[in-house]
Amino acid sequence: MRELILATGNPHKVRELRDMVEVHGLPLTVRTPTDFGNPPKIPEVRDTFVGNATDKARGFATWLTSRGASPDALVLADDSGLCVDAFDGAPGVYSARFADPPGGDEANNQKLVRELKARGLTQSPAHYECMLALVRVDGGPVFSADTVWTAAGTWAGIARTEARGTGGFGYDPYIYVPKAGDEDVAGDWCAVAELPAAHKRERSHRGRAMAKLFSVLDRFFAAQPT
Repeated sequence: MRELILATGNPHKVRELRDMVEVHGLPLTVRTPTDFGNPPKIPEVRDTFVGNATDKARGFATWLTSRGASPDALVLADDSGLCVDAFDGAPGVYSARFADPPGGDEANNQKLVRELKARGLTQSPAHYECMLALVRVDGGPVFSADTVWTAAGTWAGIARTEARGTGGFGYDPYIYVPKAGDEDVAGDWCAVAELPAAHKRERSHRGRAMAKLFSVLDRFFAAQPT
């Protein structure tokens, strides 16, 4: 089976991505960087999600070449974040370090609430954005002539000052989406943290980006000689 190495140290992302791959049923063995040793920390210095995702994918691939990874193993990186209309799209690529000093999810969420209230708001339109970047360990072409393959996914919702739910991670307790599906905007809304994990995988920004990857991988594996 082909190896898919997840270029992230975030355990929540690892669980979501691994679950998505396993549910889809592709002939892939999912591995994490820690399977190969102490992974490097790739700086997120770009001002776009695609730039950060590409840097992480290529950085991990370079490191993996000296760690015994198969040359044709696929390396998948994710850069994602929350964009709030009331903040002119912030925190965006700085979502993981929105609070200063950095303090993780709790500090970021506290700043989200403070910034909304400072504007006299209890809510604002917002969306999650995810960018995936896929490379080979040896830097060769992934599917055709391209040495990096990318896909984006977005998920619209509303950022609110009230937290609900205990699932998910990051900003999920404060981001609300239509409970019955994104097409039912007039119905009941719930926090992302209240959604069952399977529903979040299907509807989320990361799930939508992964659906594009699965579509390409399905065709890729179907074309391989048996």
